[in-house]
Amino acid sequence: MRSTRSVRVLAVLALSLGLLACGGGGDDDDGDGSGTSDAAVDGASSPDASPDAATLTGLGQACVPAMQGADCPASAPGCLSSQGSATGFCTKLCVQTVTFMTDAQNQPGPFTPDPATQDAMCTAIFTGTVGTAECSVPVNIMPALPLQPNTNYTASFACGIACGAGNACPGSLTCNTQIMQCR
Repeated sequence: MRSTRSVRVLAVLALSLGLLACGGGGDDDDGDGSGTSDAAVDGASSPDASPDAATLTGLGQACVPAMQGADCPASAPGCLSSQGSATGFCTKLCVQTVTFMTDAQNQPGPFTPDPATQDAMCTAIFTGTVGTAECSVPVNIMPALPLQPNTNYTASFACGIACGAGNACPGSLTCNTQIMQCR
């Protein structure tokens, strides 16, 4: 049986179709600074926003993708957004390289290493009082999506925010109820 987190990450991978911008992603070991990422942000959203809007800094702070993270703090130097979106949120990479293999039905198998082991890195850069910071947003997925059967993949993972009680999210973020992630 898979954990709730695994199901959410699988949903993100399954829904991932758009290229996202995540400038200055933090732990960019290859030094290319490309920060391109694949992650889902489509789906039903809840308009529930929290009172954190004025005080949220670091993970989840609003940013403009065109600024490539220049409007994000050093603790969360990347701006993650959906393709074509004028707004995003500040984050950082929490795991540089994760590998996994899909099965015959295109479903990802176990992630190596498990991104959940790096949740503390995300919690440390989250100032919100709603939702839970976690290392859960797959980015830079190679080969490119959509997932193919029986294929080896590599990805990086960025910090994200799981929706809180009542689908609440910090700041101006809203809950994508398909994946229970704030976007």
